[in-house]
Amino acid sequence: MKKDDFKQKTHELLDELKEFIENMEQKADEIADDAKEGYYKQLKNLKEIRDNLAAKLDEYEGITDTKWDVIKESAEDFFESVVDSWKKNFSRVTEAFKKE
Repeated sequence: MKKDDFKQKTHELLDELKEFIENMEQKADEIADDAKEGYYKQLKNLKEIRDNLAAKLDEYEGITDTKWDVIKESAEDFFESVVDSWKKNFSRVTEAFKKE
């Protein structure tokens, strides 16, 4: 993955996460009482994913192309783990709506 591709994909995922979290916060009152604790836990997990992603993006923004070649693989692994975690938590949060 090229540095610019990584940055673009990371920005897109970060924007998607931010929007999803905002929507979920607005709908929190609609969750059944027995599902709220799990809902808020997953929402917290998504916020942590968002914050970690934003921090890594800031870290990678200033990396020179020569350094990028050295850390490219770890950046790709990080991105994949964030995507996997996001998908996992997304499905858990959406499950809260199905319990109503």
